[in-house]
Amino acid sequence: MKKLNKKYIKWIVILLLLIMIILAYAFNLGKIKDKTINGISQITIPFSLIVNPKNIDEDIAPKAVDINDGDMTKEKQQAINLVSTINDDYDNTKELSFLSNDQEKSLLNKVNKEPHRYIAKMTLLNFGKDIHGKYITVSCNRYDDTKTIVSYRYRLYYKGDSIRSAKYLNTKSNKYPPRFVIDGIVMGNAGNDQAKAFMQRLKTAIINSNLTATNANLPGNFNQISINLGLNPDKSNIGLYNLAKNSNSRVSNSSIIGYQISDVPRYTRVYVKQLSKDNTYYYTLTYSRNSGRFINFQKGIVATDNKN
Repeated sequence: MKKLNKKYIKWIVILLLLIMIILAYAFNLGKIKDKTINGISQITIPFSLIVNPKNIDEDIAPKAVDINDGDMTKEKQQAINLVSTINDDYDNTKELSFLSNDQEKSLLNKVNKEPHRYIAKMTLLNFGKDIHGKYITVSCNRYDDTKTIVSYRYRLYYKGDSIRSAKYLNTKSNKYPPRFVIDGIVMGNAGNDQAKAFMQRLKTAIINSNLTATNANLPGNFNQISINLGLNPDKSNIGLYNLAKNSNSRVSNSSIIGYQISDVPRYTRVYVKQLSKDNTYYYTLTYSRNSGRFINFQKGIVATDNKN
């Protein structure tokens, strides 16, 4: 009987030990679960990784334009030659054959409204490329018996030596005929072939700063980014701010859509288009051919088309 009791006691002790081990394990497992859940809930996810509610975080981006057009000195000379041909034709025929019939009629009606008005010649404002192709911008310069010269401006799309189409832009006036591309001024490094790489640097800088989407609160927050990129902060912080504010989480909803070149000022301007869910935004990246670097990133389209 004593042996039997000892045997039972032994098994009871073993059973109790097993129960204690199981309970202890179960208790600790619960704690481990709680700690894991709490730990996950405390992880902070940067807001730049969350989609801006106003923008669908998918690869919505405008169709990009290839602006690496090779030898820009030749492109400039072709633009100059086209305007020279236009002037020669006008001198010989007094017809504005580079315009459509309706455009020519409309312009001549404006010119002939008053006596002593006439178109003297066409001057070259700039040349470039956009989604429609390569273009030159010309001013048809109207003179009369006053000191004011009126500039009727058209964008002429061309292929080779032929003008394909014309688009009226605006009318300006000044005491001098506008001429922003000048024969004899060396082109130098145009900068348009560097624009794509620079825009990637710019986007990476915005992502690394965590100033994307609604984290972009003030233009002044982008002063240091401008300086780091070699841009003028006073002229670039608003542009960078708007690009970031209207971006998706990867700042991938914008593309280069064209460029424009002038000699006065000696700039190459690269145009960027950005799409959000509801809106379209435009920016101008300016390359100074004097200093050989990008200097400004501005909101909107900045062009010699609108200069007096």
